[in-house]
Amino acid sequence: MGDPDSGRGDIAVHFNVRLPQWYVVRNTRRHDKWGTEETTAFRLFPFKMDRPFTIEVLVDEKQTLWAVDGEHYCSYAHRQPNPFAATWVQVAGVRNATLNINKTDIYPVMAPPPIEVPLRAFIDALPESSEPIFWRPNALATLSNGVPEGHQLVIHGRLRPLLHSFAIELTDGAREWPAPNVHLHVNVRAQIDSQLERQLVVLNAWYGAWGPERRQRTARLVPGTQTTFRIIRAAGEWAVYADDSMIGELDYRASPDGVTALRFRGDLYPEQVFLCPATNSPVREE
Repeated sequence: MGDPDSGRGDIAVHFNVRLPQWYVVRNTRRHDKWGTEETTAFRLFPFKMDRPFTIEVLVDEKQTLWAVDGEHYCSYAHRQPNPFAATWVQVAGVRNATLNINKTDIYPVMAPPPIEVPLRAFIDALPESSEPIFWRPNALATLSNGVPEGHQLVIHGRLRPLLHSFAIELTDGAREWPAPNVHLHVNVRAQIDSQLERQLVVLNAWYGAWGPERRQRTARLVPGTQTTFRIIRAAGEWAVYADDSMIGELDYRASPDGVTALRFRGDLYPEQVFLCPATNSPVREE
């Protein structure tokens, strides 16, 4: 909004890639004043000098989303002025840039097809040759048959050495947008009071809005190491374990039969993910 030639006027959404600092700033300018910068992202900084890239930008009623090379990168909740009142788009600092504007029903359009979570007979069973060899960070995966009662999701992976936070979610759709319902949100926050022995675990669910959180400081994770999480579908709740120690439970807030997908966010890098019966799995209470 305003005059694109002079650069004056309001800017509804500002997306600024700062290569020297390795982060991306989102902000809004109103009446010649910038607001508070936002820099957090769902994955590591994806840009490199002289390397081609594709950015998808989705603007919906509440926020703007960005995907880089088919993977969701960050989001920005709209402030005032609203971007739907914008009259121009400006791209600067990019060579050989092309710009296309169109409507879409999915985001990211360039996303690779989601992986199907395999089923194993028991927790110590060897992986089949048909199982995925490589799991990307921030992956989306399908659960075609959901999580049957008495079964568990097993996630074995590596924690980032500079551990900040990560999330594991069970949803009703393997997509970023439109936002699926989240039957279980497990968020480990290592950055809050990081000097303490245990990390904060936040459990919640999202059905158009977040419900009441369950918060407990129950995770004892070592940054940079291998770890195994298990999410068990019990009789009336989701039970979450880290390395055989329970770190939280969340009562069902909707039918668990609605779960059809799994999503990772943040500083957990999955290496093996599978479904199996929950019987005879080790449990250690602390």
